[in-house]
Amino acid sequence: MDFGYLFTATAGRINRAKWWAGVIIIGIANVILSYILAQIIGTVGWVISALVIFYPYYAVGAKRFQDRGRPGSLGLILPVLGLLYNLLFAAGVINPAEGGLYYLFGLLTLAVVIWYFVDLGCLKGASGANEYGADPLGVAA
Repeated sequence: MDFGYLFTATAGRINRAKWWAGVIIIGIANVILSYILAQIIGTVGWVISALVIFYPYYAVGAKRFQDRGRPGSLGLILPVLGLLYNLLFAAGVINPAEGGLYYLFGLLTLAVVIWYFVDLGCLKGASGANEYGADPLGVAA
């Protein structure tokens, strides 16, 4: 597997297996990095971690959306939500003890995560070549 392509390029298509591998690797890296940075510099560490994983997560999602025949820009939705949440939390705007905006953000994020899970992680990509490239499974239309 070409990890450079997986985490840095937004052009082309990837299948479900590569998307899952990318998401799991990014998730583990994010948990470890967030924990370390939060211990060193507090809640700002979460923002830094969200910034570090932003582009790799977008790149993986963009290629998978393109495999499904959709614009890669849809891959920005979850990373933007994550970054925005971390910025608002670090700034004290979102406070779990106060509820309100915290729960609204949680429900919105849950809806997007379910959409990503089903659309990108469970459903098959478009068969054959599409406007974003050849079928990553090598299946002819």
